Amino acid sequence: MSAWLEEWNSRQDVYIGDRHRDRHFRAVAGDIVRLLPQGARRVLDYGPGDALSATRIAAACEEVVLCEAAETIRARISDRFANDPAIRVISPGQLADLAAGSVDLVVVHSVVQYLDADELDALLREVHRLLGADGLLVVGDLVPPGTGLVSDTAELLRFALREGFLGEAVPALVRLAFSPYARRRRRLGLTRIDEAEMTARARRAGLSGHRVRPNIGNNQRRWTFVARRAAASSVRPSR
Repeated sequence: MSAWLEEWNSRQDVYIGDRHRDRHFRAVAGDIVRLLPQGARRVLDYGPGDALSATRIAAACEEVVLCEAAETIRARISDRFANDPAIRVISPGQLADLAAGSVDLVVVHSVVQYLDADELDALLREVHRLLGADGLLVVGDLVPPGTGLVSDTAELLRFALREGFLGEAVPALVRLAFSPYARRRRRLGLTRIDEAEMTARARRAGLSGHRVRPNIGNNQRRWTFVARRAAASSVRPSR
């Protein structure tokens, strides 16, 4: 994750332009609101990026906590939401300050591909601590084995056509292919995970989950996993 944090802190942009950025965050926020448990009060968005539509989520609950690891992004969103009492920005180190069982929905969207196995396991254990009895974990944009840059590009072009920024997309994708992000992605790769592995890792953390369709956001070659705290009798001890 530390190598990828260098990427996010350097303000490299993976969006085609303002319209792409806006439509992306709008789509993700709409899906999060759709998945909110009934009566949800607190939402934790882990790795929210610029969180341009966080106010839409906040309007559907009482508080949104944005937990962002990249310092430059965290500073931007702290400034953006400084006067919004319903939105709080924290670092991963501050998750420990949240009381156990105090979160109704945890969202981890387009993050797992940048985590190694130990980091993912640690995150799932922390989610288990934070989720209330009826709380829900939503992990979006998981990258399945066998997919890569070609499928991501095809999905982006479909999204651009649908949302009206196709004319910007083609030349921007050429630029992106030679960007520091693309070079780092080729060098580091992305973490790919299937449903069986994700289910097993969640189970070891005390969570019971499964795949749901459609995926959050625009890339339907990727997938979404949801989970809740497992009943005590069904939890298998970690090895």
